[in-house]
Amino acid sequence: MREVSRWRVLAFIYIFMLVFAVTFQGIPPVLGFIVSSLGISYAKAGTLMSFFGLPGIFISIPGGILADVYGSRYVGMVSLVITLVGSLLVGFGNSYFILVIGRIISGIGALTIAIIAPRTLSHWFEKEDLGIAMGIFNTAMPLGTILTLNIFGRLAAVKGWRFPILVTSFYCLLILVMFYFKYPSLPGENEQQKKPNFKKSLYGIRKAGSPVWLVAAIWMMYNAAAISYLTFGGDYYISAGYSANYAGFLTSLLMIGSLLLSTLVGYLIDKVGNEEYFIAAGSVVLAILLFLVPRTGLNPLLLGSLIGISAPFVPAPVFSLVPRLLPPEQLGLGYGILSTCLNFGVLIGPLLVGLSYDRTLNYLSGFNLMAIFALSTAIIALLFRFINKSTQTR
Repeated sequence: MREVSRWRVLAFIYIFMLVFAVTFQGIPPVLGFIVSSLGISYAKAGTLMSFFGLPGIFISIPGGILADVYGSRYVGMVSLVITLVGSLLVGFGNSYFILVIGRIISGIGALTIAIIAPRTLSHWFEKEDLGIAMGIFNTAMPLGTILTLNIFGRLAAVKGWRFPILVTSFYCLLILVMFYFKYPSLPGENEQQKKPNFKKSLYGIRKAGSPVWLVAAIWMMYNAAAISYLTFGGDYYISAGYSANYAGFLTSLLMIGSLLLSTLVGYLIDKVGNEEYFIAAGSVVLAILLFLVPRTGLNPLLLGSLIGISAPFVPAPVFSLVPRLLPPEQLGLGYGILSTCLNFGVLIGPLLVGLSYDRTLNYLSGFNLMAIFALSTAIIALLFRFINKSTQTR
């Protein structure tokens, strides 16, 4: 019976995580429409992605600890309400300032969702089928991104850029209602004596260990590369002469690959382990491909497809490593650390790429930066292998 229920929990957490995905990725497909409507620069448009991640730098670790202390249901509902408020501000905002405030608020809520979701799965699956569960879970972000990249631009062209953002708000409201009535509580979540102390857990950050921080650094650099590509890839392909629809499709291939292959990667992790080698291999290939995008005559469909094949080798291994490095009572803290570094990547990636475009009026240096971010991911993964092995032999 438990076997059936935990897969049902995975399905529930999946649609919960989609709130984060569509809220986060709702801006790139309508980026050009916002630039034209508000008369802002591309650097400012890029900061709408960066500011989404900004609050996560400060609230992710406390949010993870709060989930450990008060449980995922309560903190999850609060997170959904905050996300909804921020999304509505963006949808109805009539100035760049209001959009920034809305993105910051929605970032606070949505990024807490991104902590609660894997924390919940880690408790339900423990170490049995953890890799495949995380593999399936990590298709939520690709699915949400594919939907936004391929649908939101078309909706914006017909009904204006605000309409798809308001669709996102409605979905958030729907999940909030489901969360209130149907959320599956964790085993033992109501046992108060097992809950950690917030202050003690906060002090426990220093004891998390360097391997956990290295995994978080891997996640930071990977997302600096991937989110920059997803933010500006479509605009680059349009500038290269492709239609808006085809440009969105080419960009979404990164996520289509993750959607199709992430579960397989998770299955392989369960069978062979060595997550850091999966990360390093995928990141090196991704770096090479990003470097080639603006400087080769190869068919962009081929390059985009190869990018989609290499990208899934990072997320599932990263999320599977955290429960192997920390005890169950610190998983909220662990995923909070992961989210903190994720948000550094979301902050610096699109911002630097947007600035490079404003200064050079082309995307060559921007793709160079993306390639450097991806290559750094591989280097940190190999460093993690060395340090974690040394720590275990002490």
